[in-house]
Amino acid sequence: MTFFEDNEVEKMMNMPPQECILITYINIIPFPSILVRVYVKTPLDSSYVVYLGGHSHGAQPTSASDFSRITDSHHDLLGSCMGSKKKAQEAIFYSYTRYINGFAAVLEDEEAAELSKKPGVVSVFLNQKNELHTTRSWEFLGLERNGEIPADSIWTKGKFGEDIIIGNLDTGVWPESESFNDQGVGPIPSKWKGYCETNDGVKCNRKLIGARYFNKGYEAALGKPLNSSYQTARDTNGHGTHTLFTAGGGFVGGANLLGSGYGTAKGGSPSARVASYKVCWPSCYDADILAAFDAAIHDGVDVLSLSLGFPPRDYFLDSVAVGSFQAVKNGIVVVCSAGNSGPTPGSVENLALWIITVAASTIDRDFPSYVMLGNNRQFKGLSFYTNSLPAEKFYPLVYSVDARAPNASARDAQLCFVGSLDPEKVKGKIVYCLVGLNAIVEKSWVVAQAGGIGMIIANRLSTGTIIPRAHFVPTSHVSAADGLSILLYIHTTTYPVAYIRGATEVGTAVAPIMASTSAQGPNPITPEILKPDITAPGANILAAYTQANGPTDLQSDDRRVPFNIVSGTSMSCPHVSGIVGLLKKIHPDWSPSAIRSAIMTTARTRSNVRQPLANETLAEANPFNYVAGHLWPNRAMDPGLVYDLTTIDYLNFLCSIGYNATQLLKFVDKPYECPPKPLSPWDLNYLLSGKVIVTRTLKNVGSPATYTVRTEVPSGISVKVEPKRLKFEKINEEKTFKVTLEAKRDGEDGGKALPDLNYIVFKPETTTVQSKMWLPRHLVFLVLFLLFSVLQTPTSAISKSYVVYLGSHSHGLQASEADFDWVADSHHQFLASFLGSHEKARDAIFYSYRRHINGFAAILEEEHAAEIAKDPSVVSVFLNQERKLHTTHSWDFMLMEHNGVPNPRSLWRRARFGRDTIIANLDTGVWPESKSFSDRWYGPVPARWKGICENDTREGVPCNRKLIGARYFNKGYSANVEPLNSSMNSARDYDGHGTHTLSTAAGNFVPGASVYGVGKGTAKGGSPHARVAAYKVCWPSCYDSDIMAAFDMAIHDGVDVISMSLGGNPSDYFDDGMAIGAFHAVKNNILVVSSAGNSGPSEGSVSNTAPWMFTVGASTMDRKFQANVQLKKGTFFEGMSLSQPLPKDKFYSLISGAEATAANATSADSVLCLEGTLDPEKVKGKILVCLRGITDRVEKGLQAARVGAVGMILRNDEYDGNSLVADPHFLPATHINYTDGLAVLAYINSTKNPQALITPPKGKIHTKPAPVMAAFSSRGPNTVTPEILKPDITAPGVDIIAAFTEAQSLTEEDFGLPFYSLSGTSMSCPHVAGVAGLLKTIHPSWSPSAIKSAIMTTASTSDNTKSPMKDSSSDKATPLAYGAGHMQPNQAADPGLVYDLTVNDYLDFLCALDYNQTMLKAFSDNPYKCPASVSLLDFNYPSITVPNLSGSVTLTRRVKNVGFPGIYAAHISQPTGVSVTVEPSILKFSRIGEEKKFKVTLKANTNAEAKNYVFGQLIWTDNKHHVRSPIVVAAAA
Repeated sequence: MTFFEDNEVEKMMNMPPQECILITYINIIPFPSILVRVYVKTPLDSSYVVYLGGHSHGAQPTSASDFSRITDSHHDLLGSCMGSKKKAQEAIFYSYTRYINGFAAVLEDEEAAELSKKPGVVSVFLNQKNELHTTRSWEFLGLERNGEIPADSIWTKGKFGEDIIIGNLDTGVWPESESFNDQGVGPIPSKWKGYCETNDGVKCNRKLIGARYFNKGYEAALGKPLNSSYQTARDTNGHGTHTLFTAGGGFVGGANLLGSGYGTAKGGSPSARVASYKVCWPSCYDADILAAFDAAIHDGVDVLSLSLGFPPRDYFLDSVAVGSFQAVKNGIVVVCSAGNSGPTPGSVENLALWIITVAASTIDRDFPSYVMLGNNRQFKGLSFYTNSLPAEKFYPLVYSVDARAPNASARDAQLCFVGSLDPEKVKGKIVYCLVGLNAIVEKSWVVAQAGGIGMIIANRLSTGTIIPRAHFVPTSHVSAADGLSILLYIHTTTYPVAYIRGATEVGTAVAPIMASTSAQGPNPITPEILKPDITAPGANILAAYTQANGPTDLQSDDRRVPFNIVSGTSMSCPHVSGIVGLLKKIHPDWSPSAIRSAIMTTARTRSNVRQPLANETLAEANPFNYVAGHLWPNRAMDPGLVYDLTTIDYLNFLCSIGYNATQLLKFVDKPYECPPKPLSPWDLNYLLSGKVIVTRTLKNVGSPATYTVRTEVPSGISVKVEPKRLKFEKINEEKTFKVTLEAKRDGEDGGKALPDLNYIVFKPETTTVQSKMWLPRHLVFLVLFLLFSVLQTPTSAISKSYVVYLGSHSHGLQASEADFDWVADSHHQFLASFLGSHEKARDAIFYSYRRHINGFAAILEEEHAAEIAKDPSVVSVFLNQERKLHTTHSWDFMLMEHNGVPNPRSLWRRARFGRDTIIANLDTGVWPESKSFSDRWYGPVPARWKGICENDTREGVPCNRKLIGARYFNKGYSANVEPLNSSMNSARDYDGHGTHTLSTAAGNFVPGASVYGVGKGTAKGGSPHARVAAYKVCWPSCYDSDIMAAFDMAIHDGVDVISMSLGGNPSDYFDDGMAIGAFHAVKNNILVVSSAGNSGPSEGSVSNTAPWMFTVGASTMDRKFQANVQLKKGTFFEGMSLSQPLPKDKFYSLISGAEATAANATSADSVLCLEGTLDPEKVKGKILVCLRGITDRVEKGLQAARVGAVGMILRNDEYDGNSLVADPHFLPATHINYTDGLAVLAYINSTKNPQALITPPKGKIHTKPAPVMAAFSSRGPNTVTPEILKPDITAPGVDIIAAFTEAQSLTEEDFGLPFYSLSGTSMSCPHVAGVAGLLKTIHPSWSPSAIKSAIMTTASTSDNTKSPMKDSSSDKATPLAYGAGHMQPNQAADPGLVYDLTVNDYLDFLCALDYNQTMLKAFSDNPYKCPASVSLLDFNYPSITVPNLSGSVTLTRRVKNVGFPGIYAAHISQPTGVSVTVEPSILKFSRIGEEKKFKVTLKANTNAEAKNYVFGQLIWTDNKHHVRSPIVVAAAA
């Protein structure tokens, strides 16, 4: 015995944990009667769990001597390592003596290592900390209706779980809760062996029949004794009371949280008995968890619920897995939470297959809190403190910064820190605070303490989630966007006022939706076992709570509530536990696995609106989120068949993962020998290769019946089930069936993909039993399309589809449907005069353009088309031509934000993020479920909107308050290419291009966007609060007739901006459907933004050249996705990629495409890695080098993956030079330039065993120089009208991450990706469209040409090194590449002056192109007479282009003042060999809207040699604004 003086004890009590360890009980002088536990610890000591497997005494030990014998054996075992039995007795603080065999002890690391080598020891692992996973739900699950319990409810048939015993391992219980009242409850079941530890006044009854606590593991880990407050099962945290009640609490009327969620609360098995095992303080340690399992199994529980977990570990290093094995072995169902680390893939916890693992999803209840402002605007937020303000009137509204205390900083006041608010400025007011740093509920406490009467709490732009909380004053938590609108109201109003009104709404929300925090699969320990198993309600769950603290985590919260609302998988887990209790009551003979099977196979995968389950982004969820689906209790009562499992099955599973007979002996009473050929874990892995045969056994638990099989299988996989019929004649009869799965050769996929949801369904007349198979999707080239094209017979050998353009309409803007019908009939009559009958005309016409564009599209013979073209009323007749698609750090790069926060003078803030501007997109449609188009927090659709959503088919597009329109146009494509099946009668985007461009223009703020985890950040569009409309015209080819029909409809619908990332070869404007449609749009004050094309760097390749279109080139930004090549000899080459990394960080053999030529291919083709040209035997397992060209870059990676390459290096040819693109390839890959590619080839050709590795892609920002013109961006000059410079502007178009389709494409194998990276002028175009939407919001009276001028004249021609912009070749770029320069959105809001254009200016332009008055009448409502003299050079364009200067020329321009009065002076940069003068050189403006003319004279120097284009600029400046116009001149030869 050791003795210590008082001061020594005190000193030891204060020692840091790493220096203390339990040694023994001691007497302390002068108080010999007091026992104190003292710790003296060395740095190498820790607490461990030593697991020895199962016991040999059987399930029913007869006496305490059995337990003593086991404890003694533990002391002997440990004593053999420590040198004495006495030391072992002192070290051990738990002996698991009943069902779990093992002990917990404080050991030195060496002792633990020595113990692990003992033959009887299964495992030794650290006593690690586990974390807690933290009523409308039962009605949502169908157990009741409007508070009434139907006769067919599982509650009725399960007798409310009467006498079932549910144990809960958690933070304890608040026994006084009305939820555990035993009034009317009968005697305790005789099988119960448990008891209550009554410390701290914990009393049990006939409802709460057990309450025990386990804290020695926590104490050992802490390294010091626990005081008396820890010696109790009482719940001072609240988590355990909440979860235990949810599983088995009784009916309690009037339950609510501060008035929210009012109703009758109850658990899943409300008549069950409950037992609490306190293991969490609030952290939960392995040793305590195992002790609780051991006790609970002994006590006689039927169900164990555990809402806690730990990051995945091997099963027998995991206390929950170890304890649950013994529980299940004894017939106890164990239900666990999946964890709250979602939505990260592979984050799921509690992975053992003998556990039911539960994810969390929402229910159809919401807690809105509405903010009404004095300007009559209303915003929807969330809050639990839903008591409205004292009187239904407006109250003063103050910004917290304006109410700060004298000594407080603005930052502290903005965040409503403690002590930051002045009560004199706050009292009686609603205070506006910002999210950040301190707890959100603390902010409301601060407001309440300062005398505030309410609070509005606004998110930051980087914060997306809004969660209702129990605030101290009436509160509304609003989004960042709504917060900015409210703040703007405060700053622009003399006396801002507001009112807050709260509510509880049920039955209104789409549900279930997977909770974003719910952990996801795949299973990182045994991937063959999919986890989680099921999802259940876990968001905003009302249940009983502790009275020891308030409903928040604040120490200052002195409120006490009997019920609280909490979210997490901790809340979903006991929902399933409660249902398990009911099933246990109905089917007492069912095994734990049979109950699990019944729950899983009857689950549903659709929401209450019959749509597939979605995740929080509103994109379709996948089985890694919910596995079997959402819990459906009433169906689980009668599943028909179940997949049953025995202890032998679990042992076979352990055999399959490498456990030997000696280890298995620790889990069973008798020796068990593994099968000679144990199955692989559950027979299936993620990637299917070749053929796999899976065996399953079904047990009949219903009436005799015959079941037939139905399968829904993934593309590229053949599935065969034998037998196809199962006949059951009695209950408990078992039948075995086999499933053969084989990867089709043409569908093999070389990379890991997200799972497809596929079913095997056995279906009799009344019952469906479904199993999920998780297999990768595989690419299938649909032969059906080929058959259609082969079987399609042309109408006539010389019939083609044409557009007949008649100009504009005379019916005006307020036309009726009768007017439209009259127009269509006039088209039929007109065409009938050529075809000979009205019937033929109706059959031939497939579009009538009736609203703004006058004309029609029809199938015509060439002779008829030629004849129609001669008619004087016809403007033009042209073939229905095919157009091609022109394939987000970008906003930060353009200074709209900094580190995710909009700058104070950002155009976003000034334009209210484009609120209620309507942006249309002509493209491949839209993926409506993308979070980029969520309408959360949006107000009503603008009243001016006339559009619709075409949602009348299964593939239709549902719209909302964000995505307000979706139409499709495919008759032109059908007429020109092939008949369409029903799946193409939809605006849904199966390509991804349209979703990407539309979200770039106007997508919401979506945090966490990335591609394969690279480029992670908040995605957003240029006008993130604009409304959007999708017009699907591309399939993916886009035909003129469809484009014109879409223009006609978009103009009618009321859009403000049209974005169009498509185009074709340049042609005369009125043989160009896009130019025609754009003319009518601009005539109706709609700006049309279009892409320049991707045919660069060839001169004259630019498309969309009409002057009324805003044409956009593409350039880089200051971000790269680097994935470098390292050769074995040490040389590095910089590459670009967004692919996944190599399987291992090591060198792989390197082979060129030319070396890998297949037998029947040529090296000229294989060097390009074309389909069918590569030999798999030569490529397998190597990095393949492919040459860019002919096929798409990503297609080359697909071919490399198909032949077994482990990676790919894509090298440029000489033409592409240094132009690199980061693509999301199908396999690990990178893209290198021409010079580096030659060096890699030289290394391969000169090295016997060439090897290389590709580094994992990494995002790198602030790279220089940027912007650089993309090589692919089409260049000028304008080949149709050289006097008009095209493109007009450049914007980011390289490696742009934006929303994407989550459907599988027919030509790409990537699918299910909510965001994707693309490059092209298609991506730069919507950047400009988004900024145009912002300018439209700020300046609604500006014309399309004024907006275009503002963007062009404020553009920059310098990069971020302050040097002139460069081409990808590193040469200086010119206006033929970038037009006016690179867009600068913030400057465009205040350009000073603009070059404006009217419809008459455009008509004069047409006059200059020799259009006569008859033709012009078709474009003007009134006759228009061309001026006597008109020059293209005088067209009032923001750029100046003279394509053939000989001698001198004088041109005229006019500028309009759109800013304050001012004096502007002209500054000229002369083009080489050309002198430029401006008259007058000073312009004085006295008012807004005033216009001034000036003349520019350009003169070729007489001694200058004939040259190609030369460049200068004209800048008008008042020293604040710089209105810049490029000057582009080609001197005559």
